[in-house]
Amino acid sequence: MKNCLLKTTTIILPILMFYGQVKADSFLVLNQQGLPIKNAVLEFTTTEISPTVSTSPKTLVMDQVDKLFKPDVLIINKGDYVSFPNSDNIRHHVYSFSSVKPFELKLYSGQPKAPLQFNTAGISVLGCNIHDSMVGYIYIANSAHTLLTDEYGKATLADDIQYESVNIWHANLSSSITNTEQISYDDLTKASKDKTAFVIKLAVDSPEPRNTFQSIFKQNGK
Repeated sequence: MKNCLLKTTTIILPILMFYGQVKADSFLVLNQQGLPIKNAVLEFTTTEISPTVSTSPKTLVMDQVDKLFKPDVLIINKGDYVSFPNSDNIRHHVYSFSSVKPFELKLYSGQPKAPLQFNTAGISVLGCNIHDSMVGYIYIANSAHTLLTDEYGKATLADDIQYESVNIWHANLSSSITNTEQISYDDLTKASKDKTAFVIKLAVDSPEPRNTFQSIFKQNGK
């Protein structure tokens, strides 16, 4: 009888410990037509008492290659630095009007500027004052657990991360370029075919023409 009680207690305790907390697996982000969305950001609100972001800031790279920002979307943590090396053999004038970090950098090939530190969470929209079709995004996260979907709209969170909700962002969200949408775990649904994946559906607009950056930036980049 004693052994039976011990086994029962062993089973019940983990259930109580994880009540209201979730172990995640994979996520599939789809648009209103059911097509996968690439470069959607998923930032998880965890149940940890304190964030696990490293106290030492990192330096990440937002390059310019073939008159494009590389990567299109860069995820960093609040307090991290970003370097803008310019791998093209032409000049770029990178700037941002976004309130999280207004700046401008005149970049010449082989003459890198000092990295910039981003201390405010949010979305920084980048443009080039010389090449108006260049648009890039830096997502400054509060959470150490932030993912970017691949070309199939998929992202995977480590199965030992417990979270309560997820904030979703994409450059073409219908609401605003700098807004996020929050979904609690209770509102997530499993895929009909793959029961191990959560499906997130976003209402997105068609991408803006790449030659209209100035008007897009002034409306939404602040």
